[in-house]
Amino acid sequence: MLAWSPLLIQKIEIQALGFRLRKLQLNRHRAAEIAPHAHPFSQLILYLSGEGRQTVGNRRRPARQGDVFVIPAGTPHGFAQQGRSLPLCLVLDYDLDATTRKRSGHRELATPALAELHALLARVPTKGRLRLADYAPILSVVALLLEPQPDREPQRQTPPLLETIQTLFRSAGSAGHVARRAGYHPDHLNRKLKRESGIGLRELRDRMRLEKAQNALRSKASVAIAAESAGFDDPSYFTRWFRRRTGKTPTAWRG
Repeated sequence: MLAWSPLLIQKIEIQALGFRLRKLQLNRHRAAEIAPHAHPFSQLILYLSGEGRQTVGNRRRPARQGDVFVIPAGTPHGFAQQGRSLPLCLVLDYDLDATTRKRSGHRELATPALAELHALLARVPTKGRLRLADYAPILSVVALLLEPQPDREPQRQTPPLLETIQTLFRSAGSAGHVARRAGYHPDHLNRKLKRESGIGLRELRDRMRLEKAQNALRSKASVAIAAESAGFDDPSYFTRWFRRRTGKTPTAWRG
């Protein structure tokens, strides 16, 4: 069994300037540890959530949200989880021609770039045959990850839409109610939020629910109370939902 569960996978043949993209894949880890292994192609791994230690060759580095690891073909690499959440990673498999210098690397993706990347990924189909229009966001993802961007001054909104919607979710409840309180149709707000922050209404609500549930579990609350604090009436459904989000049941997560 694979040590990860693919959530998005597109086998792609894009070739230019000595670079050939093989595949773009979004993986949720299933195992807390992945033994060192190597591939006949180069690979880039971006951590979107979770944390641990990434091994590349003889080096070990912390790996958390925003960390990018470039792994040349034939280089052994592995992972060991730290913390409670199994990582979610974006992975690019690609080849470089013989004239291109191949060496491992590590960098951190800034928060604005992460938000931009989430917005681009939302435009990539999770399965099925790609259309011509689908290649534009894929190429933008590749450029964003393989070509480090110059530092940009963050653009501030007053107040930021994401912050406003988070505040409303804490008091308003459902996504529809939040949208009405914010003065938008739910579909319009979902598109606007994704465009500006890279996250949709449902995903934002689920992240906030998960945070509430985890805080309750840390305080030794029962599963039923944790479910109620996160807005779930049915503890059994909450347990299944929690496991889909973290890879563990609430009881196992609490340890």
